[in-house]
Amino acid sequence: MKNAIHSFKTESTLTLDLKGVRSKKALMEALGTSLKLPKHYGQNWDAFADCVMDADWAKAAGYTVLVLDSAAAQKRFGEDWDTLTDILEEACDWWGERDKAFHVVMA
Repeated sequence: MKNAIHSFKTESTLTLDLKGVRSKKALMEALGTSLKLPKHYGQNWDAFADCVMDADWAKAAGYTVLVLDSAAAQKRFGEDWDTLTDILEEACDWWGERDKAFHVVMA
């Protein structure tokens, strides 16, 4: 991986703070709130994938999603963490194919 300076000035930054999030239900709620998903978001993995890869949701020129407490959350959520990261990775690819920036930073 090459080190570089990245400018995210034209992107919307969304912070997903997972500190204190202990259940799948709370995780789903945090995703909806932090990522400002539409009201029809159904708080399940299929609905999350549908919403995060929906042009109607993504009004900004691009997005940076900052995920806080990711190391601890990975341990807490196990398979659900794998599902979350799979969907976020798919969203990065999906938006990239549409020439829109979508970055995820795990912190």
